[in-house]
Amino acid sequence: MLADLDPKPDQVTVTVNTSQMNVLEHFDYEDLRGTSMEDPAIFQAYKEMTVPSQPGWVEEHIRRLTAAGIQSAFQCYNINSFESVERLMRRGIYKGPLVMNWVAISGGMDAPNIYNMANIVRAVPDGAVLTVESSVLNVLPINMMGIAMGLHVRCGIEDNLWNQQRTGKFSTVQQVEQLVRISREFGRPIATAQQAREISKIGVFYDTVEESLAANGFAPNRVGRQQGHLRKVA
Repeated sequence: MLADLDPKPDQVTVTVNTSQMNVLEHFDYEDLRGTSMEDPAIFQAYKEMTVPSQPGWVEEHIRRLTAAGIQSAFQCYNINSFESVERLMRRGIYKGPLVMNWVAISGGMDAPNIYNMANIVRAVPDGAVLTVESSVLNVLPINMMGIAMGLHVRCGIEDNLWNQQRTGKFSTVQQVEQLVRISREFGRPIATAQQAREISKIGVFYDTVEESLAANGFAPNRVGRQQGHLRKVA
């Protein structure tokens, strides 16, 4: 597992719940033009992708990452996967800062619209670090909504290759520069590398479930009640 990497990373992405991941639902032919995905076999492979992330694997991965001092960064595809993360935290399987992405790429995950975004923002506690992401020409509008709402954003050629008019390629550097400009126009300064580490609380872990829930802004566990479906907090 990634917990055994040397040199050790500060943070590792943890996907939560097995899901379809058809990354092509937002694409049309113009998005694929000139790329390897014009090959029918490659196109079909991307279309049929799934994310295998069963509960046992997730729990073991989190335990190993935590033991190695590596932060878990959760990929949440919808409200269901976020609620699974909350239950993991309420049971004490993960006791650390809640750093997560909302993945709005459709194809088995949330669609990129204001209703789905509002639903996830409503559920995520105020102490969490929430990043929004989408794909192709949805990247910019979702990121603009995220910036306006005080969230964090993601961009780059893994998600999108084109400018909004599809008149030319748009590099990762150009996409970053665009979001930096927009963020400043919204009155949101750009974090330095050190500030980003502090925002994400890299290296921070909590000793108890109660401390973890409070630090992230969750309501405390109900005393004597079942936490989730399987077992009480140890």
